[in-house]
Amino acid sequence: MVEMIERRSALAGLLPMGAPARTDGVRIEELEDALQLQLFARNGKSGELARVVARFLKRKKPLAPLESAEQGGIFICAVGPREYWVLARGRSSAKNLGALEKVVKDHASVFEQTDGRFVIRLSGPRAADVLARGTSLDLHDPERPDAWGSHTLIEHIPALVLRHMHKSAAVYNVSVPRSYAGSFVAWLR
Repeated sequence: MVEMIERRSALAGLLPMGAPARTDGVRIEELEDALQLQLFARNGKSGELARVVARFLKRKKPLAPLESAEQGGIFICAVGPREYWVLARGRSSAKNLGALEKVVKDHASVFEQTDGRFVIRLSGPRAADVLARGTSLDLHDPERPDAWGSHTLIEHIPALVLRHMHKSAAVYNVSVPRSYAGSFVAWLR
């Protein structure tokens, strides 16, 4: 007999369930419905992948390094010369992820990261200040675009920080390997 495995939050027991937590002017919530993909351009295909991703995003030119954009509930970030990170939420976005996978399949290897990572959203007037305590990223750089993302370390924890604007305020989605959930929450407090 096959048992169905229920997906459990990486942060179960670490953050209060239900309403998002607040600390020091920062709203903290786990995005339990986050879907994550990593795209790596195949050899000799990075230029074509950049153009295909730009068309999917309905942009005239490819994303610049570390720049991000959103289309149809899918947030895509160029995090390296041959690498894109994709974050989507919910079932409606899952359909659009299928469309993205179809258009990139000849140009990239696609890696599903959803089960191995969790996403914490930090928002509020002090979100950048809280993140700045643990990372070397310049979160207050006026030259950065409104939407960007970068791999970094937060304390000793590997993380991907994705920033976008919501109602003219910065929102940070931080993707971290599930095995670091306890360490990340301990640092956050």
